[in-house]
Amino acid sequence: MRNHLRVTLIAGAGIIAAACASDMATTPVTSSAASAALIAAPLSFDQIRTSFVGSSNENDAFVPGGTGQHGDNDGDHEDGERGLGWGSLMGGGLGNGWIGGIRFGPGLGRGPFDDFDDADGCTFSTTSNRVECAAVTRRGLTINRSFSFLDATGAVQQSFDGSKTNSVNVKTSVSGTITHHETATSTINSSSDFTITGLASGSTQRTVDGKSAGTESTTGTKDGVAFTAQRSAGDTTSGLIIPIQDGRPTYPTAGTVIRSMQATVTRAGSSPSTSSRREVITYDGSATAKVVITHDGVTKNCTKALPHGRLTCS
Repeated sequence: MRNHLRVTLIAGAGIIAAACASDMATTPVTSSAASAALIAAPLSFDQIRTSFVGSSNENDAFVPGGTGQHGDNDGDHEDGERGLGWGSLMGGGLGNGWIGGIRFGPGLGRGPFDDFDDADGCTFSTTSNRVECAAVTRRGLTINRSFSFLDATGAVQQSFDGSKTNSVNVKTSVSGTITHHETATSTINSSSDFTITGLASGSTQRTVDGKSAGTESTTGTKDGVAFTAQRSAGDTTSGLIIPIQDGRPTYPTAGTVIRSMQATVTRAGSSPSTSSRREVITYDGSATAKVVITHDGVTKNCTKALPHGRLTCS
């Protein structure tokens, strides 16, 4: 296989970050340790295809009262935790492909569909009709991937063809253990199954469908106190349509993304702290995405100007 494929859901350098300049963004929904655990995605979500913005760096791993990717939990509240605000999307924010389009082709850099070439130890299987890749290990995580390539008639292709391939399906699974912050250990399992269609030459729009899910179980000590933290996250993308204009992708004009996270954090000698959040993002053809957020039973209706406007809630 000599063809080289890179498929990237990306629109630029920016993402919807986990903080905005508004008061709504900086005011926590709650100040519980579990709410703080929803600010960033579980470890390994950078290795799968997902609307969350993830990391596998041990420095970004969640610990109660931690800092870094998870926000400034510096004790401004009674229990020393800063929770997730209404003006921010959970799990590190929303990935570029879900706010600004799909770029496709060689040399476009890494993204939710990652890189694929024969150097990865990938071969076509006549049993599964998929390109199966040998497992790789990164930062203590074992990553398995496979690809399916179809032309516009639905015929299976043994490799990617830049002019004829119309559909790519990517399945990824990740598992392993990461030690971080000296005393903490996280056990991780995550997976994704995403399909992008409308890739053939002359296509006027791309369509994305898929889902991802993952769990992270952490034990450790913080400031001499033992803790456990259980986090889970998942999303489903349905009928996400990104028109192609002047040969370039635009922001989504149709489709929905349903995202959810749950967390339970328990410190020795204390009762468990629990928090859950659900975000439903709807694209209706306008320049504004509708976002409905339910956090610990409280629901707010929000909007997000596309592609890179702020999230505002009422």
